[in-house]
Amino acid sequence: MLELLKKDEFEQLYALMDDSFPKAEIRNFEGQRKLLEDPHYNVYVLHKNSEILAFFAEWENDSYRFIEHLAVNEKFRSQGLGSKTLQAYNALSSKPVVLEVEPPEDDMQRRRVKFYERNGFHLSSYGYIQPVINEGYESVPLVMMTYPESLNNEELEQVKNWLDQTVYKS
Repeated sequence: MLELLKKDEFEQLYALMDDSFPKAEIRNFEGQRKLLEDPHYNVYVLHKNSEILAFFAEWENDSYRFIEHLAVNEKFRSQGLGSKTLQAYNALSSKPVVLEVEPPEDDMQRRRVKFYERNGFHLSSYGYIQPVINEGYESVPLVMMTYPESLNNEELEQVKNWLDQTVYKS
């Protein structure tokens, strides 16, 4: 079902990223492509024929998996595909999964949190400001969600330190 991204699919992946996320939450084209060289970074895709239906971009270490991006192609949304692929992703490893969401303050943000909660994730109160990852755009306030269990603030602090050193390179 989920397969690792092939390098020749990157342009299609980036177009889906660009359509799915605010510019402040993705790197520019070259910055995103350069991540494919990092051994801790993987992109898993779900295909139909040669079209990417959904993808997960993750960072992994010995203890955790961090979902940096998850998107479903707009043509295939509202069909349960996000939940099915998220469950398939979670089944790839027994390591805890961590992701970031904007604090649930508006309707879209609350719906996003509810989607993850329906899929077994737990919303933490651990919040911070995401460092700028796309030059020229502002940082983003975020909170962490975890799967399959809640992590305490000490564990989340360890995750955040790891993210700072690898994902955000601060």
